[in-house]
Amino acid sequence: MKNYTNYLLIAIFSLCGTLLTAQSTWSIGKFKVKKIDFSLGYETDYVDGLDYNFFVNQMPVDQRGQLSSLQFQDGNFYSGICENPSINLGLTLVHPSLPNLEWRNNFSFKPNRVDAVTYRNNSDWRGEYASLSGSHTEYAVESAAIFRLPVFKFFNLYGGAGINTGITGNNTTCVFTSFDVTADNINFSNVDQLNADVMSGVYSEDGGYSECFETGSQINQRAFLQAGAGFKFFQRVEVGFDLKYGIGYRADFGDSFDQTNIVSTNINLRYILK
Repeated sequence: MKNYTNYLLIAIFSLCGTLLTAQSTWSIGKFKVKKIDFSLGYETDYVDGLDYNFFVNQMPVDQRGQLSSLQFQDGNFYSGICENPSINLGLTLVHPSLPNLEWRNNFSFKPNRVDAVTYRNNSDWRGEYASLSGSHTEYAVESAAIFRLPVFKFFNLYGGAGINTGITGNNTTCVFTSFDVTADNINFSNVDQLNADVMSGVYSEDGGYSECFETGSQINQRAFLQAGAGFKFFQRVEVGFDLKYGIGYRADFGDSFDQTNIVSTNINLRYILK
């Protein structure tokens, strides 16, 4: 959590420094830089048909066979999440001939994107369970065309559509289960071993199994509709919120391709240039 706070402080100080040197003559091609944007967001980027196979397929080949044969039933599904906090910094551009049409562009940092599912077999007297999860760090760029509707001098409504593309690094996939996954069926050649068969710390006293794997990079792309509102203060500062809803995909290079559905909320701060 301390690292995330540091990232946030760096972003805020960078924004403040930019504001102090901002000039009204900034332009990119025929577009004028109208606003400098900073926002904090929270989104669910849910994988369609999310189940244990989504995580097993990301594991090393040697581990897939035994874990994929557990054959969980739909009735054993207990819970699932796909959530992403995000920190966003960018620019809003406006063409002089279309002052109410904003072109928003930003860079997004998602420091702890999490996907997870849990299965429980309550009909079994041992209460067998399995929990599989993946954690990632994502870097993304986003662009959206947004129409601004002035309602009052200090209040605007917004609506439009956009797209973003991101890539993940530092990916980890973990499995925790009470099932008896024996060393005879698991190859630990990718990790340090206690002996030829069993790695230290993998099995608990009651026969449970746990393991985490470093997995490859993923690419994410989403298209979305967006709506929001903003309150203007002191002629230069706008505080607002927006909602996004859309669809996309998540792809493991050379492995899987899954459709996703995104729902996102953002609280934003924008500095309006002259």
